[in-house]
Amino acid sequence: MKPSIWTDAFVELQPEEAVARMARMGWKYIELADKHWRDIDKRQNPEQDFVKLKKQCAHLRVEILQMHGPMFNPCEEEDKLQGHLATSKRALQWASILEVQWVVFHPGCVPMAEDERLAEEVRQKNLALFRYLVADAQRLNVRIAVENIFDNEKQGRRTFGAIPPDLLWLVQNTPPGMLGVCWDTGHGNIQKLNQYRSIITLGKHLVATHIADNDTSKDQHLLPFEGNIDWKAVISGLRIIGYEGLFNLEIGGAVHKVPLDIRESKLRYALELIMFMIESESF
Repeated sequence: MKPSIWTDAFVELQPEEAVARMARMGWKYIELADKHWRDIDKRQNPEQDFVKLKKQCAHLRVEILQMHGPMFNPCEEEDKLQGHLATSKRALQWASILEVQWVVFHPGCVPMAEDERLAEEVRQKNLALFRYLVADAQRLNVRIAVENIFDNEKQGRRTFGAIPPDLLWLVQNTPPGMLGVCWDTGHGNIQKLNQYRSIITLGKHLVATHIADNDTSKDQHLLPFEGNIDWKAVISGLRIIGYEGLFNLEIGGAVHKVPLDIRESKLRYALELIMFMIESESF
């Protein structure tokens, strides 16, 4: 596993400065946050600036191996879907320039789909979306990771994408090797899933991670051990399936309120913490 962090830890900075700070702290692997690629996308010449960012990373010996794609729900916003798809195509284009391996997208959902026809409609809309994304990603030599989400429903069907079988169904119905799963530990915890069993179930199809803690009340994006996740179970599961991808911190809640002048100290601690989690034989 490779220790990694998303650039949103420096959400108020431009992506070039965020990457430079992370490199200075010793981070070698990075996920480019949705907000940060959008910052460049809005510029006058985004393609030129993504090329410059790639050169900056090479100079700093940093790799952006994951990127978070645009977040939208195709099951609820059909009138806006074409715009979201156009934005997604641009995101994949920029990921290709950066030589990103996996671009992460959320599945679409509706809460409490108790009607069988509605539940199947949600499944088919997701399948259509991810087939569309995969086709474009294949052309650009990048791949797609679908992230587990969560629901807070006390009755009715589970929200699509909240449990591993939903994600595996998408993987199994798209071209082999092009769609994998990004496991978000915070979402799994809110869903009250057994994370060890979930990771084992996903097996070789688990290709990316979003690592964050919470107390199950909401998606707090805390550092490991600041919530109540069983981290030994998570690490054990990842080791058993032979996961070699990014152990990628998504920890905005742990750092956004920390003044920028001292935030680097906490992020250095974060790197030391996850290096221990990944490498320690006693953990």
